Amino acid sequence: MYTRLSQIMTRSYYREILDKALRQAKEEYKISPNISFNRSIYHQLVDIKKVVVEQGCIFTLEESKQKYPLGVMTLRHFDGYEDFDYKDMLIDISYGISRYPTMPEE
Repeated sequence: MYTRLSQIMTRSYYREILDKALRQAKEEYKISPNISFNRSIYHQLVDIKKVVVEQGCIFTLEESKQKYPLGVMTLRHFDGYEDFDYKDMLIDISYGISRYPTMPEE
């Protein structure tokens, strides 16, 4: 069972969630590369890992929503899905973009 980021608000847990979501997004993209949702989510996650985590760029909540619309896309795409870990991970990743710089490491 997935534990939400709000329960473990640390950089290390954020990176763990991001890595899990990236693996799943890559698999979804390989299976269905012509589905624009899969392509977009995968590329956004790759960029978040590079820009937010590795380069340490800081975004306000509004800036993060404009640059990375994966939260809204996920809510629309998975509307009606309950207890779906991938959906929850994507939403948490979106939620954590602007908060990542202030999260404790552990």
